Amino acid sequence: MPRGNLETIYPRPLLLTYICSELIDSETINYKRAFELMRKNRLNLNFLYDYKPKQFYDYIPIFISNLRNDDDICLFLSEIDNEKNTRDEYMKYILKQEKNPSTDTQQWHPKANLLCEKFRSYLLSTTNSLEHINSILTTYVKQSPSNMEGSLVYLNQHPKYFDNAIRYLTYFIDIDRLYDIALGTYNFDLVLMISEKTQKDPKEYLPELNQLRSIDNYHWQKFKIDCRLKRYKKAIENACDYFIEQLLNKKQNQYDEKFQEFVNILENNRLYKLAIKKFLSNQQIQSTMEYINQIIKLYGDYLMTKKYYIEAALIYERGKFYEQASKAYRQGKDVQNSLKLLPNISKEIKQPNINMDQYRSLAEQFRHDSLYIESGQIYENYLDDNEEALVSYLQGHEWSHVIRLFSTSLNDRHDLYEHEFLSTFNSFHDDIQRQIHNDYEKFQSYTKRLSILRTNLFQYIKEILDSGRDYDIDENDDQSDNDDQQINDDRRTLITRTNRHNDDSGSIRTRLTKKSGSITSSKKSQRRAAQQQERLVQLKEGSKHEDLALVRELWLLITKFDKLNFDIRHMNKICYQISTYQNSLDYEQKGELLQNKYNEYINSIEKQLTTIWLSNLDQQQQQENVQVMVINKKIREKFKKDLDLISNQYRVSPTLTSKTSQWKLVLFDTDISNKNKIMTELNDDFYLRYYVGHKGKFGHEFLEFEFRPDGKLRYANNSNYKKDTLIRKEVYVNRTIIEELKRIVNETDIMKEDDAVWPPQDRTGRQELEIVLGDEHISFTTAKIGSLIDINNSRDPDGLRCFYYLVQDLKCIVFSLIGLHFKIQPI
Repeated sequence: MPRGNLETIYPRPLLLTYICSELIDSETINYKRAFELMRKNRLNLNFLYDYKPKQFYDYIPIFISNLRNDDDICLFLSEIDNEKNTRDEYMKYILKQEKNPSTDTQQWHPKANLLCEKFRSYLLSTTNSLEHINSILTTYVKQSPSNMEGSLVYLNQHPKYFDNAIRYLTYFIDIDRLYDIALGTYNFDLVLMISEKTQKDPKEYLPELNQLRSIDNYHWQKFKIDCRLKRYKKAIENACDYFIEQLLNKKQNQYDEKFQEFVNILENNRLYKLAIKKFLSNQQIQSTMEYINQIIKLYGDYLMTKKYYIEAALIYERGKFYEQASKAYRQGKDVQNSLKLLPNISKEIKQPNINMDQYRSLAEQFRHDSLYIESGQIYENYLDDNEEALVSYLQGHEWSHVIRLFSTSLNDRHDLYEHEFLSTFNSFHDDIQRQIHNDYEKFQSYTKRLSILRTNLFQYIKEILDSGRDYDIDENDDQSDNDDQQINDDRRTLITRTNRHNDDSGSIRTRLTKKSGSITSSKKSQRRAAQQQERLVQLKEGSKHEDLALVRELWLLITKFDKLNFDIRHMNKICYQISTYQNSLDYEQKGELLQNKYNEYINSIEKQLTTIWLSNLDQQQQQENVQVMVINKKIREKFKKDLDLISNQYRVSPTLTSKTSQWKLVLFDTDISNKNKIMTELNDDFYLRYYVGHKGKFGHEFLEFEFRPDGKLRYANNSNYKKDTLIRKEVYVNRTIIEELKRIVNETDIMKEDDAVWPPQDRTGRQELEIVLGDEHISFTTAKIGSLIDINNSRDPDGLRCFYYLVQDLKCIVFSLIGLHFKIQPI
């Protein structure tokens, strides 16, 4: 390379170092020289501002006065970019940096508007501002968002420079687009001047401009222009101003056609709220509510089509459309507001008193919508029809309301008590009893069939291992399922070919629409693929994944069976009240039998949960030989792999609310002393749970344990590293362990800490600690702690250190308990 070319090379690190240290950070600040060097070497000019925003902002007047001409100012302004942060990009090249760089706050961003306003205000204040007309126009263009209308308004004030300025603006925006922007200023002289620079035929735009000019009212003229430019929000505001002006001037004749045009724009763009607010903002026309009620009616109708019933009712009520509002409240199942509007509806139809038929129709509607309590209250409080109220309460099985009626209003109606209430209650009691029995029989049949399948699998694996081969769970595909999958693939292929054949026909618009919807269709295809995969799990006897189908059905059945405890408690309470009323033990015995039978069934179900979801194999390993342990491990691995075919909720055993809620009546409990003991333990108000985990390349790995009030310790440790499996254990500890845990928690003062400034969870994982101790309840969440260095660098080292050492103590206790009880390594 010739020597002359070597002398023209300016290494970027040296250049930026020189600009920062000698020109910007020095005592004699020289932004002009920095600008020239950066322009010459094609460096981004945003760096002049990004390096020290406040300093450059204060030096803008000096910077403008030092530049050679208007073109340099235009060049700098044209490179302003809000998204570009050149400080982060260029600082790595600067060799000599400040030891304590100044940190500017967010008040200096976004920079485009700040710089443009500062440059424009200074340029307009100078005596030779017209020499910088291009720079002033650039400040309007580079604002965010761009203010092209402002530039045209300024340009209209100086028609002498119009030609050159328009030619300059066309570098930023198309001339036809500039014509529409000029039309949006509502200045026809400006529009005509710009139209002469376009390639438009005067025969095209002159008739349109003449037609717009011929409109007398200025607001309606702006409305038509905004509709032409598709600025519908501005069009609605200008039309509202027009109609408000007509109302104030009391010129309301011959405007139906214009109002209908306004309504069409309103409906097509659904800008009802904007129009209502614009009308209601004028206090002088609120009393008349003209035009507003029509818009409110349209808005309410629109909300009804979208099934926003409560919102529609509120809008109708504002426009005093009480009948429509009442219907909307009724469909939204808002009983009280629907009743509130009935007097107003009577006034509308000029009735002195409310027609009882209105209340009756409302009560019947609520009964039809399964709102039995609300229906009964209307019959009882508004119609004084206690018999119909009784019918509503009986249909909804609201036994407490029925008992209340017979103790007050119907206390002398023994016929209704015997023939209506007792017969309905006995029928419902028999249905519940039959349902419990049938569901438990179905549960037993499912578990029996699942046990047979797993026994057959056990024997199958044992035969393979006895023959000297290894059992591979991935090579156990059923040929019938493969055939079914092939049929489904052929069916999808046929459908795809048919769709492709159909796509060749139709308009271009149709084909483009189908192409644009490819993303949506891909999501649907993924959902369809997941559904197709779950369809492989069939309850048909002999199917490949019959065991998974049984697990899924058992989960649904157990969840449904568990929810019956609420109905049973309510029924037992009514049984005891009936026994008290009749001075008989018949219903008390029925309630006690139902409670004991349900309790027996739910306890039996709970004992089999671990067997169904294979979470008790480790507990059996102490009594098993090596071969049985290997086979059980194979069965568990196969079951865990196959669980991917069903939804997440079915992969773990359901939580039984009947074991935590107090659904039993102690009056029906056969062992009250045992009940009191349990209640004492439950009321001890101590609970502790700890979780630490993360999601990475080995899946969801976590450690979790909890101590419940009844002394149950639940432990789970999941790791997929080197094909490790989930360890799940449950054991009961005595009161000594619970008291020791309380002592540790009290001594650490963890209940006084706050996790507000602790490190939040990140990709490395999170920790959770929840403790209930007496009347105090804490729940902490933070990131995983690697070492004491992380604690010392945190914003609350003392609180986090207390948390860290408490967790270590809890882990030692739990690992010792699990290791001693199960003779295994807990981690």
